[in-house]
Amino acid sequence: MDILKQIQDIPLFQGLSNDVLEALSLRVLIGTYQPGEVIVAETDLVKQFFVVITGQVKLSKSSIEGKEQTLYLLGQGEPFGLCTAFATHDFPAEALALKKSDILTIPGAAVEEIVMKEPALLLNILKVLSNRLKESMSLIESLALKEIPQRLASFIILTQLRENKDKGGRIELSITHRELSKILGSTPEALSRALRKMQNDGVLEVQGRVITILNHKALEELSEGE
Repeated sequence: MDILKQIQDIPLFQGLSNDVLEALSLRVLIGTYQPGEVIVAETDLVKQFFVVITGQVKLSKSSIEGKEQTLYLLGQGEPFGLCTAFATHDFPAEALALKKSDILTIPGAAVEEIVMKEPALLLNILKVLSNRLKESMSLIESLALKEIPQRLASFIILTQLRENKDKGGRIELSITHRELSKILGSTPEALSRALRKMQNDGVLEVQGRVITILNHKALEELSEGE
């Protein structure tokens, strides 16, 4: 695998000089993880961060009782563990490969050196962290204030806007319904009931992982609790 080419294609490193990218390519590692394999466990001590080169990674937190809440689903080019790059801390969540994934590991020391020379990297990191904060606040609001059907409607709308603008009302989930229930803070049974009701009401058509929005207005009203 051409590590330099992989780094050049990552949005996080846009704006960095070729000399810096070449130096960075000599200090990073790329590892391959199989589906279900833990990349970093909660409380692992790390001073580095990671970027998904290929595949899909889930970040999640688990309670003492064993209940799991999915925080993010990360795909190609997306970084994680940025908060541990500048100091040694417990990793704040579990990172697990949902698909076979190639993961770039970047030492915190290398990041610190680059930031001193290339402020563009720091700005890129701040943009990522700002977007993650907004997503976290939306997740907290959804879990605290919305019922399962509202959470599901909001998730479908956001997914359709973010990933499927060119496909009209059709979206194809990259995860199972069980994984989706973890994102929504629900159970698979409650999710199935919500999908079935929305389908019976003519809001959606569901065929496995493919969801077609039949009534956008009704879906938006449901997401808003109307």
